[in-house]
Amino acid sequence: MNPERFLIRFISVFALSAAITSAKNTPVQIEQTVEAQFPAALAFSTLTSGEVQVLINVDADGRLADLLVTGYTEKAFADEAVNLLRQWRYRPATVNGGPVGIRLELQIKFVATGRVISLTALEATAAFAQRSMPLSLLRRVCTAAELDHPIEALQTVSPSHPGKAENTPQPSGTTLIDFYVDEEGRIRMPVVMESTNPIYAQAAVGALSQWRFSLPTCRGKPVAVRVQQKFIFAHDPI
Repeated sequence: MNPERFLIRFISVFALSAAITSAKNTPVQIEQTVEAQFPAALAFSTLTSGEVQVLINVDADGRLADLLVTGYTEKAFADEAVNLLRQWRYRPATVNGGPVGIRLELQIKFVATGRVISLTALEATAAFAQRSMPLSLLRRVCTAAELDHPIEALQTVSPSHPGKAENTPQPSGTTLIDFYVDEEGRIRMPVVMESTNPIYAQAAVGALSQWRFSLPTCRGKPVAVRVQQKFIFAHDPI
């Protein structure tokens, strides 16, 4: 198969942080430095299309800090998407003219064009039926309500009050963080949803990155789950 005939289309991109609405606010730019290859594992299959949903975290320096596959129609497509995303280059998003880290949800659809498949008479009916059926997406992220058991925090670290480190009195405040717990109980893709002070947000993310949870499962299978955690910083008199 000629890999140049295998196309990749971005169906949609969702930014889960500040809205991009002006010339000073720009979205992440992705430079596709390598072309998609049809997965070798599917070379003799009847599949001509596939879909992958993946979260990526592009930091303020334009580096791919993390990625998390949240769904796919075939694992081979997910593996190819991960391989591409790790090789592509990124320009960071900007807010008020300055670069910022951001979390994006990408929905990627692979479409093969001009593919030649040799079929016997017995294979033809099954192949036609498979191409006619809608793509069935295997989700790798569940809601908390769908889990077999609620996850438990096995290891927690409380954020230090920033005022103690800076010897500067700080008022009380809060920070709300949205994140994922992956199949191994690790913290992934933290995003500050709201915070009364940026220094609280930094302290909260630093502490949360050291947390560990019990392994989330859905119907006995390992999954990831989306969670939110609120941190409260009490008044520090110094």
